[in-house]
Amino acid sequence: MTAPAVVAVVGGGASGTLTAAHLARWATIAGRSIHLVLVEPDSLGQGLAYSTTDPRHRLNVPASGMSAWPEDPSHFLRWLRRHVAIDFPAAGFAPRMQYALYLDQVLDQALRDAVGVSVEHLKTRATDVRRHGRRLRLTLADGTSRPVDSAVLALGHGSPSTSWAPPELRRSPRFVADPWRLEQPLNLHSGDDVVLVGAGLTMADMALRYGREGVRVHVVSRHGLLPLPHAATPLPATPLADPAAVDGVDGLASARRLVFTHLRAVRDAGGDWRQGIDGLRPLISALWRQLDDPARGAFLASASRRWDRVRHRVDPALHSWLQERRTEGSLVSHAAEVVAAAEIGGRLRVQLSDGSVVDAAAVLNCTGTCVGVQASDDPLIMNLLAGGVVRPGPLDLGFATDTDGRISASEAFSVWAVGPLRRGELWESTAVPELRSQAAEVARAVIEDLPALPIARRPRDQYGLPITANGAAAERYLAGLGRILRVQSGAETLIAQAVALDPDFALGHAVQALLGVEWGAEVDVETSLAKAHRAMGRADERERRFIEVATARVQEPGAGSAAALLSYLNAYPEDALAVSLAVPTIAFGGATEIPAEAWALVEGLQPAYGQNWWWLGMLAFVRQDQSRFDEAAELSAQALAVEPAAGHAVHAKTHAHYETGDHVAGLAWLDRWIATSGAAASHRAHFAWHAALHELALGDDAAAHARFAAQLAPPEVSGVRALVDSASLLWRGYTLGAWERPEIAPVLATVPEGLLYDPPTPFVALHAAVALAAAGDCQGLARLRRAAAARSEPAFTDTVAPLADALVHLLLGDADRATDGLTALCGVDRLGGSAAQREIVEDTLLFCATKARRFDQAQVILHGRLERRRSPRDAARCQQLNSTEKH
Repeated sequence: MTAPAVVAVVGGGASGTLTAAHLARWATIAGRSIHLVLVEPDSLGQGLAYSTTDPRHRLNVPASGMSAWPEDPSHFLRWLRRHVAIDFPAAGFAPRMQYALYLDQVLDQALRDAVGVSVEHLKTRATDVRRHGRRLRLTLADGTSRPVDSAVLALGHGSPSTSWAPPELRRSPRFVADPWRLEQPLNLHSGDDVVLVGAGLTMADMALRYGREGVRVHVVSRHGLLPLPHAATPLPATPLADPAAVDGVDGLASARRLVFTHLRAVRDAGGDWRQGIDGLRPLISALWRQLDDPARGAFLASASRRWDRVRHRVDPALHSWLQERRTEGSLVSHAAEVVAAAEIGGRLRVQLSDGSVVDAAAVLNCTGTCVGVQASDDPLIMNLLAGGVVRPGPLDLGFATDTDGRISASEAFSVWAVGPLRRGELWESTAVPELRSQAAEVARAVIEDLPALPIARRPRDQYGLPITANGAAAERYLAGLGRILRVQSGAETLIAQAVALDPDFALGHAVQALLGVEWGAEVDVETSLAKAHRAMGRADERERRFIEVATARVQEPGAGSAAALLSYLNAYPEDALAVSLAVPTIAFGGATEIPAEAWALVEGLQPAYGQNWWWLGMLAFVRQDQSRFDEAAELSAQALAVEPAAGHAVHAKTHAHYETGDHVAGLAWLDRWIATSGAAASHRAHFAWHAALHELALGDDAAAHARFAAQLAPPEVSGVRALVDSASLLWRGYTLGAWERPEIAPVLATVPEGLLYDPPTPFVALHAAVALAAAGDCQGLARLRRAAAARSEPAFTDTVAPLADALVHLLLGDADRATDGLTALCGVDRLGGSAAQREIVEDTLLFCATKARRFDQAQVILHGRLERRRSPRDAARCQQLNSTEKH
């Protein structure tokens, strides 16, 4: 077996950690086995930026902009809401130490999700990279070396320049050349003065760290201005009206005109200058490339500090704190430069160009890291330059690189750069939004550049099944499949992007057709199936069989298509999507109406999935269906510990809470999940329905009604979900006495007529019946009854048709005959769905029996229910019936 390719990532800060995570993902997509070698002497994810342990040091970008994954912008925000605070605001600024932990977990999860990727963390530094035959040799500071196939240099920020400091200052032990690399914090006392040279983000952090009570901070910069804040409330970026205008920039003067014209347009439209600056962000690298080196140098000398001030802003709370300190005099801002320094009387006397003299306990260099690589003291950079392996980038900022981040060299050299080393080519190359995009692009380039191997060349899905598609299409497809398995929205968009990127992606077209049928996605189902069949010649045997299964499910639903699906699963049990299609769940209708068959299918898949989070969630739902609620809760907890957005695990846990009568805890947990990890759930309405059931059980009718209005009423919900969740809740609340007969017409207006009068499944028919009853529509119920009676399945003829009859009797005022009809109803379990959903039949029977004054029968039903689970509402109803009987 061919050994995996070895890819080294040198540097384990933000840029290195992000790159490693994207390499793991891209290797899986491309079907490449790789061994990752991470070279970082400290913990991964920290680097200089996030190594602080001071909780006052906050990110300089709101949480909503700090996701590790470009395609999932709320990923970090969801993480914060799980691990820090459930209501962490999207515009909030998280502690930097939390971001280091987040990056570490992102990498850990990416490696666990990867197929064929191993990792090794070398706690040392790299000192050189050279060609060695067809490969590279990575030399390490511990005296060893490693052969690698590719390397990514993610070195982060170098040391700040001290060229501005007079020689006497540089020699002083009170001078801190790099405050982030200070081994021990300064020992300052009340009455001390400390000088911070530089007025950017580092200054703000050091002012927070050392500006304690009694210590006066002097901020020295040429402009004498403090950092600017982000807006107190989020503001959308305003993009450049004509992005193509960047192509017409031919010098620094025209670049300035373009920027200021844009900002004036934003202002004239009533916008905030920050919106204009943020709108330019995607174009900054293109604008930088339009400038020649003299223009870039002029910008660096005359405008870069001003640009950094408006571009790199701080938390508004930190800005307010700095302003308050300045107002009270404990922070003094000097528009000056340091001109001299001398040790006098146990202090460092610092003379400034504005005439000020400060006797300082310490002087900290906060001038930033815009230092040329040829002045670097990093052994790796020095050796690469000395050996002619790399060339300095424009203005000596970083290395010369190609557009994909590959180091520019005279010969093929499989080394890439990410982060500050690309600043000369891109200018903006230090903030996370830029770093994550670079990491993704470089990771893809590295994997695609690896030598061709005779194994694992095709992309593979999360469970190792090959996919016949190009890399870009496979990436979109896998992201979409992940959303399907997590029961999240957006899958149909990702699958559509996949087939657009690879029009001959047969499997993708088939899945798109299935989503049109099963999820109601806006897809031309027949066209998608036709495209799948036209491209079948390119597909492998498994994919061709799946396309046949999908075709049968779309065109010939019923026993034949179910048999084909189960036969396919016997051959390919690792196909999680096919398993999802076969098992009746919140996401798909299933291939069997017999619960025991679905249970056996899931239970038999353990050898294929082990302890995978998705399968654990499916098994958890089986266990709750079997009334093994403790096991269901434990399996759900295991799945959610790995994937907090796992929809099937959440669904199982929700049912376990409800069926055991744990309404208070269940409601609190579900509300937290909906607000955090469930933000992207495709069936949020159904989870809202579950929460409303808890509220009804607790007797909190006002809360249930408010939830309906906020989360279940149109236009929030429509189509089949409006029927199954919204309409059923209105009817259930009515039968429980939570509210008067509901106004259901707006809900039914969103439901296709076919679902109401000729529903495709007994489960939908059940909900159509109660929805028509809620509308008082006897004629509609009669239509439904005729359609059900004409079907061949017993669930329609023996259950749905009599149910419709009973509801007509109820609407006509004959509660006695309605009670008789519902009492005699058989086969309710065959209707499908969960026990909690089918319980609406029992609720209707209770309503009818009570209305018919058959209190004994109602009491028996309620006592049986209370033996199954606790319910304050049912207990109160029992007491009320007892009192009614006595009178």
